[in-house]
Amino acid sequence: MADQPPPRRRVRGNFEFLSDIPGARVRKDFALDCAVRAASKIRRPIAEIRFVLVGDRKMSALHKKFMSLSGTTDVLTFELSAPREPLEGEIYICLDQARRQARDYRVPLYQEIARLATHGVLHLAGYDDLTDAQRVKMRRMEDLTLAGACA
Repeated sequence: MADQPPPRRRVRGNFEFLSDIPGARVRKDFALDCAVRAASKIRRPIAEIRFVLVGDRKMSALHKKFMSLSGTTDVLTFELSAPREPLEGEIYICLDQARRQARDYRVPLYQEIARLATHGVLHLAGYDDLTDAQRVKMRRMEDLTLAGACA
C-alpha cells in the first residue's frame, strides 16, 4: 500500500486553466492543485473558477479598463457571480510579469504562477491586500497554501 499515490484532493466546483498565449508551457496541474487548496477558504459553494494566462499587453488593457491603472500587473481577480449564488470567478495571470517576479524572487516560474493562482483564489475568498497588514496576512496564507499543497 505504501506504493500507492496519495488520493486526489476533493475538488468543489470546476477549476479550469486556460491560456491566451499560444505555445505557453506552464505546469497547470501544479497551479490548479494549489488553487484547490486555497479554495478551502471559500465558504460558499463554487460553480467555477477559471484561470487565464495572458501577456503584458492584454494584462495592461485589463488593468486600465477595470482598475483605471496604467501598466501591467501580476494578477487580476474578478467575481462574476451574483450574491448568494455559487461562486464563479476569473483570475487573470500575467505570464510576462510572473517570469520577472520568479527571476526577482529566485523561484521557479511554476511556483510563481501557483502563488499568483493562489493569490487570486484568496481574493475570491474575501482576503484583501490593500494595507501592509493585509499584505502580510495574504502572503502568510499563500505560503501556508503552497507549503501544504504543493511543496
